[in-house]
Amino acid sequence: VTNNGTTSASFTVQTQTLSPSFFVFDGGPYVAAVHLNGSLIGPTNLYPGATTPAKAGEIVVLFANGFGQTNVTVISGSSTQSGTLPSLPLIQIGGVTASVPFAGLVAPGEFQFNVVIPASLANGDQPITATYAGASTQTGSLITIHN
Repeated sequence: VTNNGTTSASFTVQTQTLSPSFFVFDGGPYVAAVHLNGSLIGPTNLYPGATTPAKAGEIVVLFANGFGQTNVTVISGSSTQSGTLPSLPLIQIGGVTASVPFAGLVAPGEFQFNVVIPASLANGDQPITATYAGASTQTGSLITIHN
């Protein structure tokens, strides 16, 4: 590492091909998610007047990064990126597996998941996780449901 002309001693860092993580509002715990009309999902007091809970059976859009290679080779430095994941991630909400009709890269470093909210979920904040190729998103993430 070089900073202001000074170079540090060399050191080793580990890399990994996957490091999945949901984008979250204000550092968490609520995942960055929108209704299909583009309005924000969350408890009504997260951003008063702007956020509303998701409903059972609704298709919502989640955003994440770190899910790895897509079916289209990512071109380093390109301002546009796209492609779908070779297989779908396992997304669970409140411990229930959700249907994922789409999982892909929509911008450099930004994955989008279209997810159907399971019908059996109770109202309130529900934990949400995604698992892909043996790696999982951060714990403690929530999505708000109200039927």
